[in-house]
Amino acid sequence: MESKALKIFRRKMANPLHWRKANQVFLRYSETDLQSLERTKHLISTLAAELDVPLSPEEKTEAAKWLRAQGINPQSRMDRMMIWKRAK
Repeated sequence: MESKALKIFRRKMANPLHWRKANQVFLRYSETDLQSLERTKHLISTLAAELDVPLSPEEKTEAAKWLRAQGINPQSRMDRMMIWKRAK
């Protein structure tokens, strides 16, 4: 079951008003970065801070594992749009 904070995080990330911030965060990372759980957790932490959503370490780990499982390239516009749609 997904926590309340993760639901808020996903809603804010999928909100078109916040997508520009999220997109800018994703552009700072590469596909190689997302192969490491620690770097992916850093991306999630940065994104959560930008969206002003406090996440526990467990929630960050859960979100990072989900993002890694998607197999995206943050530099690819199509992949970023795919994540945006899946976050809804």
